[in-house]
Amino acid sequence: MKIVIIEDNNVLAKSIQRVLKQEGFFSLIIKNGEEGEQFLVQNHKEITLVILDINLPGKNGFSICESIRKKGISTPVIMLTANTETHDITKGLSLGADDYIKKPFEFDELLARIHALLRRPLVLQLPEITITTNPDIIIFRRDTRKIIKNNEEISLTPQESKIFEFLILHKNQAVSQEKIFENCFDFARENWSNSVEVHIKNLRKKIFNSKKDVIKTIREFGYILEIK
Repeated sequence: MKIVIIEDNNVLAKSIQRVLKQEGFFSLIIKNGEEGEQFLVQNHKEITLVILDINLPGKNGFSICESIRKKGISTPVIMLTANTETHDITKGLSLGADDYIKKPFEFDELLARIHALLRRPLVLQLPEITITTNPDIIIFRRDTRKIIKNNEEISLTPQESKIFEFLILHKNQAVSQEKIFENCFDFARENWSNSVEVHIKNLRKKIFNSKKDVIKTIREFGYILEIK
């Protein structure tokens, strides 16, 4: 498994690399944002996960994450941030990051988040699910986390895939934000409701053209996916 660390703090990057090696991961350090993005675009099929700092020379982590997601690259991304402001955290999630971790952090926590993102779900009986939302026909392929909408492919991040699958399995049922978080996220966070909201917004935008009549908001409770 290859993990790319895009971090300009040499001491921190080397420390992360050493810890990953002890866990059996091969990792590569890139210290410049533009070089990091170029490497991801050219080699994303061989990359298992990206650890991405926000403040980088050349190009910041927000721009890198947004750019690779627009290119259809769904490699899991964990963002590193020294800023604890909710705005920056939700911004990273809205641009396609799968998780974030605040500096300074314990390496055990970082490893736990990496393993959680890379944990593969059990093979399910149905490799794909077809749903209809007039006039669209949407196929959700669980193994590749791909959406095929009217023969056009849409990529989901691992976190978006978990949430969308959970909504599908509970289609036409009201599910609370808390229940979504408990089943689709791996860590307790002080801003868990914001995280769920951002990912739901991403799903609406990617799959349903930002319409709210398919994934409906239930005020002060959660959401319901209304499909046939």
